[in-house]
Amino acid sequence: MQVGLILLASAAALAAFWLAHEIVLLALLGVLIGVVFSFPVGWLSRIMPRGVALLLVLLALVGAAAGLVALAAPTLEREVDQLRESAPKAIERAQGWVRRVQSATGGGQGKGGGGAAEKAPEVAAKVGEKAVPALVAVVSSITSIILVIVLGAFFVYQPDVYRRGVRLMVPREHEAVFDEAWRRTSQGLRKWVGGIVVSMTLMGTLTAIALALVGIKEWLLLGVLTFLGTFVPYVGAVASSVPGLLAGLAQSPRHFALAGAVYVGVHLVEGYLVEPLVMKRAVSIRPALLLVGQGTFGAVFGLMGIVVSTPTIVCLQVLTQYLWVERRLGKERFNP
Repeated sequence: MQVGLILLASAAALAAFWLAHEIVLLALLGVLIGVVFSFPVGWLSRIMPRGVALLLVLLALVGAAAGLVALAAPTLEREVDQLRESAPKAIERAQGWVRRVQSATGGGQGKGGGGAAEKAPEVAAKVGEKAVPALVAVVSSITSIILVIVLGAFFVYQPDVYRRGVRLMVPREHEAVFDEAWRRTSQGLRKWVGGIVVSMTLMGTLTAIALALVGIKEWLLLGVLTFLGTFVPYVGAVASSVPGLLAGLAQSPRHFALAGAVYVGVHLVEGYLVEPLVMKRAVSIRPALLLVGQGTFGAVFGLMGIVVSTPTIVCLQVLTQYLWVERRLGKERFNP
């Protein structure tokens, strides 16, 4: 009877987790935001109450975001319009190259070029059908962002309250182990967040400057996309380079080649300079483990799973190292 009840409770917990996995993933993002806030809030709380320090940090964050939007919004809006107009041209140019190659090699006979005009009304109707879901998705995304920031603020305001709440459920003989595991996990997560913020800033800045130097018109927008994409190692870096390549292709084949050279150069700088100097001081994760983890989280949880996969892997790696390798197996700490 006891085993059966345990199995039923475990199955119910797994089912509840699956039904609420989006909220759980948002909570993980809230923890990350809380870790980011903890740096300035912890410093300011030495000279003022923690609640006042948190309020000042939030006000500074909102003010900085509003200032950046006011300064960069006109440029970003213009570049978004340019990219939206140039992307179809780039795709058509790439399709033309493919058709010419097929014609030269004798594969695939092109059929009529008037299909695009004939399908225009159908495409417009499909766009209209997707407009409302897209608007709902935008509103949902804004709501999720606000929820994540509020969660992060609560975590930063009283972090010990949540730690003590979890600690109450741990048997007394394991409390010391829990305290050490909590300390190591928190330290590893803080190091990773610090390293990834520095890496995002460097990669976004280098990309924007290099694209501007080679003449890519949408350099500011593409730099922002690289900044955001660097949060997800490897996968995000590759995904953020696609709009830049399309923007270069829309201008000319020469700009396409220059944009490709910029992204290759920037990622070489990331691999041989930023990664050894910045992320090695944070938390080192092997590329194969990271890619497998990202693929698994993406297959199970979708895009949000890919976003939270790296910090989750960081926590799992730290806990496995301490609880299994060091305590259970009695082996020395492994530093890859």
